[in-house]
Amino acid sequence: MAVTDIGSLEHRYLRSAIEFAVAIAAGGQKLRPPIAYPPALKPFLKQARVPSGALGSLRRAIEADPEFRRRLSAGASPELVDPIGFEWLRREDGWESRVADLVAAADAAAEEADGAAALRRAERRREAAEQAATRTRAELLSMEARIDELAQQLEAARGATVDRAAEIDALRAQSSEARAAARHANDRAEAARARLAGVEHERDVARQRAATAEAQRDALLADRAERSGVQVSGAQVAELRELARSTRAVADRLNRLVDAGPAGRVALPLPGGVARDSRRATEHLLRAPHALVLVDGYNVAKLAWPDDDLLTQRSRCLDLLDDLARRFGPEVTVVFDGADVVGAHAPRRRLARVVYSPAGVSADDVIRTEVDTTTADRPVVVVTNDQAIRRDVAASGANLVSSDALLALR
Repeated sequence: MAVTDIGSLEHRYLRSAIEFAVAIAAGGQKLRPPIAYPPALKPFLKQARVPSGALGSLRRAIEADPEFRRRLSAGASPELVDPIGFEWLRREDGWESRVADLVAAADAAAEEADGAAALRRAERRREAAEQAATRTRAELLSMEARIDELAQQLEAARGATVDRAAEIDALRAQSSEARAAARHANDRAEAARARLAGVEHERDVARQRAATAEAQRDALLADRAERSGVQVSGAQVAELRELARSTRAVADRLNRLVDAGPAGRVALPLPGGVARDSRRATEHLLRAPHALVLVDGYNVAKLAWPDDDLLTQRSRCLDLLDDLARRFGPEVTVVFDGADVVGAHAPRRRLARVVYSPAGVSADDVIRTEVDTTTADRPVVVVTNDQAIRRDVAASGANLVSSDALLALR
């Protein structure tokens, strides 16, 4: 700041001299006699620092009291008053020029200090920005890693959803087949009840006829005894009747035992979470202890080798079944249609038992008969895609494996 008129000098440059004046006035009150001072200074005697707003009024009061200012100049020293205030109090020749130079130097120093402070502030801002950028980059890398992790989790979830959907479809198919099997079983039960009612009626009629025949027989025996002169007592007739009733009771019990047949078969359960016709399910059933595996031969062979002739299809099918029996250990019986076809009586295989349906009987009926005649305590696994066979043998408690699932083990 260039000072051309001492009146234009800003009050802030005289703060040290004005505060020195207030301090001298306050200290001079302890002397005897006390030092006289401008009345304007009195309100500030007990303040540690003069407010900036009061610098102008105090400056004017000091300038208006030359005697007080002279005393101040006599006691001022560089340790107590800065150079500008010192010149202002003493006012020796050329002091205005020296004050102007001091003000310019102070302003330059202040500007330099402001520039250095501004540079330091800019440097701090730059460092802060770099730190923020570093943190942001680290956060970005962390977010990218998290995004990758979430993408992997999403892909895994999608895969699990596909697996669950496949399992749901398989369970729906199983449920549909189970409902169909239940309907067929109910139909067969109704037919069996109807047949039972017919048999019971025939039994009642037969018993009535037997009673009539027995009465006729007793009458005939009595008549013959009278004619021959042989006396037949009533006790003897009663004994014969009791013997007939006992014999009939034994026959009825035997009939009930024959009609009852074996207890119902229960299908083998699959391990938890394993879908039917999956590879794991097929292997599990083939490894079941003591299980009988019944294979619909042509159903498998025609699916696997549709372009081969029947002889080649049978041969390849038997090769496959021998291999599966060797790998998984089940007892395998394969059923083909027609015992009179060419090559039907080929040499017996070491592992797979081969059955050909007799003339006029389909392989489907042979498979049903094999299931029904196998003891109920032995698991039976039927391999076919024929829906009619699948419904019937499932109602009999057999496990089902599709031809496609069996061929998947090749």
